[in-house]
Amino acid sequence: MSDEHVQTLRRARENFVRKRRAMAEQMIPPGAAAAHFAPTFADLQAVIEALDRAILDEEQLPEGYAAEESEPGAASSSDGSNVVDVDFDPA
Repeated sequence: MSDEHVQTLRRARENFVRKRRAMAEQMIPPGAAAAHFAPTFADLQAVIEALDRAILDEEQLPEGYAAEESEPGAASSSDGSNVVDVDFDPA
C-alpha cells in the first residue's frame, strides 16, 4: 500500500464531505428547494462512496503496484498534471 496515495484519496474525500455538509445545511430551512439539491447531493454521495472503495483498494495493493514507469522523453509527474478541473457545484 502506498500511504501517499491513500492520504491523497482521503483528502479528496474530506473535500466532498465538506461539500455534502454545506449542501445539507442549505436543504434544512423551511421552504428550501431540497428537491432541487437532491440530484447533486446524490452525486456527491456517490463520489464519496467511490472514494471509500478506492481507499480500500489502495490499502490492499502491494507496495509499488502501478508505479509510473519512466519512458524516454516522458514527462514526470512533477512536470504537471493531466487532471482536468471538474466543478461539481451546481451552476
